Amino acid sequence: MKLSHFPAIALTLSIALLPITARSEEKTFAQLTAAADQGDAETQYRMGQAYILGTGVKKSPAKAYEYMQKAAGQGHADATGGIGYFHANGLIVKKDLAAAAEWFRKGADKGGPRSQLNYGRALLHGRGVERNEAEALKWIQKALEQGLPHAQFAIGEFHFLGKYGYPQDYVKAREYLQKAADADHAPAQNMLGALYRHGQGVTLDFARAETWYRKAAEQGDIKAMSNLGQILGPDGADPTKHVEALKWLLLAHDQNEPMATKILNEILRTRPPEVVKEAQKQKSEFKPRASLEGKGPVGAPAEK
Repeated sequence: MKLSHFPAIALTLSIALLPITARSEEKTFAQLTAAADQGDAETQYRMGQAYILGTGVKKSPAKAYEYMQKAAGQGHADATGGIGYFHANGLIVKKDLAAAAEWFRKGADKGGPRSQLNYGRALLHGRGVERNEAEALKWIQKALEQGLPHAQFAIGEFHFLGKYGYPQDYVKAREYLQKAADADHAPAQNMLGALYRHGQGVTLDFARAETWYRKAAEQGDIKAMSNLGQILGPDGADPTKHVEALKWLLLAHDQNEPMATKILNEILRTRPPEVVKEAQKQKSEFKPRASLEGKGPVGAPAEK
């Protein structure tokens, strides 16, 4: 079976917040809590992030919202925009895309790069605000100029797809995607893998494609798990890769990735029982590693 499917890429509206850095990792949780309770806005913001994703603590949207409000109340730019995340998802507060967009705008006006990106995406897709492509791209560009990996990915994706006035240019796409991928942005790593897999803007290189797919798949990126399973080949010439390939496809299938499901429907019943059993075992043992998003939240609903 020839698995040469080119993955569909969907533009998403994601809430990009700041990863927890070495500054906070050097402190104990008690020290961080104390600093936040004493009014340190940056620590309050980071604590809010930690409680959204459960990074080192048990997930608590209520505590996340409390800390985010405290930081926003002190004028923290991306905490201000971060309040929009709760409104965008209907978390703790009623879902209200207009309120979300307004919080993103407030944070963007304060200079928060994540807020700038999120406000730009709200404008781009008309989520809670009148669609305005030109204004959207201005805000995304501001986030890009601050070196935000999520913005680097966005511009790379625009070049990859040839959308929003950006010409389809795989060389340019690789330039931006590489920066985001090097910062451990999983969707950028997956898309970079696709470029190497198909030789678009780069020399065809399956080894590099596998490397980038793997980096993203290990973070739990659904498309990357499917793509890695395909490139390893569950029924390919190298039997030593069959179990791992099947594991990644099963993981992607469990999250309703269509190509993984299609492949499994075609080949699963022909796989040796011992291979399927081992792949299922490895699937159950899989735990995604900390990611750019996992070091601090988080994603908002995908564009339908």
